[in-house]
Amino acid sequence: MNKPCRLLTGVALAAFLPRAYPAQAQLLTPTSAPMQDWVSVAVSGDGARLAAVGSYGWLYLSTNSGVNWTPAVTSPSGSEPYRPWTGVASSADGNELVAVCNFLPIFCSMNAGESWNQRGPATLWSSATVSANGTVMAAADNNEGSIYISRDHGATWVASGAPHRRWRSIVSSGDGGTLFAGADTGTSLVEVAGIYVSTNSGVTWTITSAPPSPWQALALSADGGKVAAGSYGGPVYLSADSGGHWSSTPLPNLHWGGLASSADGVHLVAVASEGVIYTSNDSGRTWTKASAPAASWQTVACSSDGLKLFAGAWNDPTGGIYAAQLAPKLSIFASQSGPVISWPNSAEGFSLEQSPDILTRNWQPVAIAPTVVSGQNQVAITLIGGTSAYRLVRRQQ
Repeated sequence: MNKPCRLLTGVALAAFLPRAYPAQAQLLTPTSAPMQDWVSVAVSGDGARLAAVGSYGWLYLSTNSGVNWTPAVTSPSGSEPYRPWTGVASSADGNELVAVCNFLPIFCSMNAGESWNQRGPATLWSSATVSANGTVMAAADNNEGSIYISRDHGATWVASGAPHRRWRSIVSSGDGGTLFAGADTGTSLVEVAGIYVSTNSGVTWTITSAPPSPWQALALSADGGKVAAGSYGGPVYLSADSGGHWSSTPLPNLHWGGLASSADGVHLVAVASEGVIYTSNDSGRTWTKASAPAASWQTVACSSDGLKLFAGAWNDPTGGIYAAQLAPKLSIFASQSGPVISWPNSAEGFSLEQSPDILTRNWQPVAIAPTVVSGQNQVAITLIGGTSAYRLVRRQQ
C-alpha cells in the first residue's frame, strides 16, 4: 500500500496568497552502481542519463537515473581495461559525453556512450566540461598546465589562451561561451592559485578576484553568472556576477570534492571527503546538511532543475553512487479561469493533496490529473469560499 513518506512543500491559498513551508533534511539512498573509487559523475538535464568514472576503474552508464548501470566500452577492440579516469561531463540531452583520464587522449562520444573516439593530446587530465548543446568541450591539464578546447563537438582540440597552471577543475555555461577554471598553483609552483574566467569560449582568460586557494570544485549556472567554488581544505565561495566579486558561505573549511548547480543557480549541492553533503535552495545563502552515509564523497552532479542529485564516494564500506530526489517547489499563479497550482514535471513520484486547514491531518488527494505545460505539472483549482491548503507528498510502496 502506498504511504506518504514526507511532507515536502506546502502552499496555503488564502486570497490567492501562497505560503511556503520548509523541507526536511534531504535523504540520499544508494543506487546499484558497483563499488569503485568514484571520482566524477555527470548527468543529463532531465536527470535520466548518467555517466560516472572511477580512478583506476571503469566508465559506467545509466539511462534510468541510476537504477541500472552498465560498463561502457571505450576500447576499440578487446576487453575493456581499467583506466586512471579523472573526469566526465555530459551535454543536456546526455548524448554527447567527454571523459578524461591520465596518460591518454580525450575520450568523446556523440551517441550517449555507445561508441567512443579519442582526440587531443595525452597528458595528466584533471577535469572536463561540455556545453549544454555539446558544441563546446574543454579539458584541463594538471601537469603541463594547459586547457584544451573543442568547438566542434570534440572532433578537434586546440590549446586555449589559458596561462599554465596546475588546473584542478573546469566548468562551462550552457552555451559554452563562459568557462571557469580553478588551479592550486602554477606549473612552476610559484604562481598564486586562483580562479580564471573566459567569456569567449577559451580564447582569452582573466584571473578573477577569488582568494588564492587550491580550487578543487566549481559549479556554474547556465547563464554563466552564478559561480560556486570549493577549496580543497578550505571554504566554499560564491559569486553572483561572473567572478567579479566573491563572498564566503557559512560552510566549514573541508576538503570539498564536488559542487553542482541547477541551471538557474538556485539549487546547490556540495560534497566533502570528510563525509558530509550539504544542499542549498537559495543560491548558497543558507545550507542544510543532507542525510547521507559518512563516506569519502568525491563528486556530485544534479539535473538542470536541481531536483535530482547524484553523489559518488571513494570505495570504502559506505562507498558507491547515491541518489536523491529533492523537494520540488510548489507554486501558484492566476489564470483567466482561476488559480493554478504547479510544480516541475521532472519531480517524479509526487502527488498533490488538499485540505481545508493547513494544520489538520485531513489531507485528501486532488482528483484532477495535472497537465504538463512547459515542463511544469499544472492543476487548475476552484475555490468556493474559505481557505484551501495544498501540499506535495512523495509516495513509496
